[in-house]
Amino acid sequence: FNGLSHQEVVDHLSSPLGTIKSWIRRGLQSLQRCLSV
Repeated sequence: FNGLSHQEVVDHLSSPLGTIKSWIRRGLQSLQRCLSV
């Protein structure tokens, strides 16, 4: 998210920290799968 900390993303999107971390983790895993094919 353009260099923002997890807390800054939480504040911007008004979502729980755990949700933000899950979204980031899933996004990174998806990117890793795409790059390894």
